[in-house]
Amino acid sequence: MLEKLQRRERVALILAAAAAGLFLVVQFGVFPVLDRLPQASGDLPDKELTLRRYQRLVSESALEQAKLTAARERLTSLESGLLESPSASLANAEWQRLVREVADSQGVELGSSEFIRTQDLGSGYSLVLGRVQTRCQLDQLVHLLIALANSPRLFSVTHVRAWALQGDPQKRLNVELTIGVPTSAAKFTEGGQGQKH
Repeated sequence: MLEKLQRRERVALILAAAAAGLFLVVQFGVFPVLDRLPQASGDLPDKELTLRRYQRLVSESALEQAKLTAARERLTSLESGLLESPSASLANAEWQRLVREVADSQGVELGSSEFIRTQDLGSGYSLVLGRVQTRCQLDQLVHLLIALANSPRLFSVTHVRAWALQGDPQKRLNVELTIGVPTSAAKFTEGGQGQKH
């Protein structure tokens, strides 16, 4: 069929076929490659930014994990100062024993002591409150309060009332202290004997 065409027509047809082939190669081969090149180089800063963001998140995650571990250790350390008794009545007995031990270590004889109440502090903690009375000199009272503050147990003195004994040659004071010691409320059984206010 090509032999019937004139030379000029054959050259035109060959050139048209070559142009069509070249068009197809450029359209489906070169242009897609060129389209990918700017995207790849344009995505590089975005991918680098994403990589940096992930690296920062990983390092922050490690830092947050370290903070969480430190906080748990601090909580465990603080909770070692809580009462250990599983009920309000046992916590009251433990409270009395601990307060007497601190008073004895300072040479202060406690008179009467009484359980007041168990107060809910929220977040799973309660405060066992009690009142003690004693007669002591002012310096003994100060030493007792310092000993309570420095004790490994978490004592809180919520009320101090002191008045002088008339005509006492030792210049002693009548002292009434309200002292609280926290405990984990979860330890207390339902219907425990302490009142919660």
